[in-house]
Amino acid sequence: MKIAIVDDEPVYTEQMKLLCHEFGAKSGEMAEPVCFSGGNEFLKDFQFGLYQIIFMDVFMEGINGIDTARKLREIDHSCVLIFLTSSSDFMPDAFSCHAFDYITKPVTADRVFQVLEDARRYFPKQKPGIRIVCGRQTIPLLLSDIMSVVNDAHYLNIQLKNGNRLRTRMTSENFLRLTNHDPRFLSANRGILVNADFICAINKESCILTDGTSFPIRVRDSQKLENALRQYHFTWLRNERHHDSIGFLPHKYKEDTNE
Repeated sequence: MKIAIVDDEPVYTEQMKLLCHEFGAKSGEMAEPVCFSGGNEFLKDFQFGLYQIIFMDVFMEGINGIDTARKLREIDHSCVLIFLTSSSDFMPDAFSCHAFDYITKPVTADRVFQVLEDARRYFPKQKPGIRIVCGRQTIPLLLSDIMSVVNDAHYLNIQLKNGNRLRTRMTSENFLRLTNHDPRFLSANRGILVNADFICAINKESCILTDGTSFPIRVRDSQKLENALRQYHFTWLRNERHHDSIGFLPHKYKEDTNE
């Protein structure tokens, strides 16, 4: 879980950082907290989909937590926003920012763990996405709509399931960072990422998507890609069972056994 902690009091940012790491160790889900000393510093770094959870202090010097939250909601409506406060008087404003919860200072481990667990259970209902810049436009994309991402010099060509293709100045590493290294994106070859949900066949020389697009793969890497795809489908099915929603795999996976 990528977590942002925004507070102008270092004692609280350090405490929250330690508690997030402790929760991650206990829950078995890696926590990656990043601390910011104020709203302006946070907003300079903030991008759509970069953080799943944001702890926001209400009373900060400079831009306060409520105004910071309003600005972040102009960019991302899906992240879980949790206010840190010494008073509940701000609650009407918090509701307008679609806050998930709030924690009263001084914080306690039990309260932080409870809120983090509630937030973790909320994540499966969310459809993860990113925002990319194409020309002068900022375009939101659902990860489930992206079929493939191909590196082209300093740009990426992004193929969508509706047939559209977008071009953005970005590296593959930055793309994966924006997706929080979403496991559905597998490396088919150097500079080529494919969405596992759209792979319909893998043979010794190519990876074929549901729209007929074929990407070359190295012979020595074909087994590695097959194993990664199996692991992704296994994890997907296990999670579906866990949420009492068992279904078929997103797309039928076929191996080409022809020599």
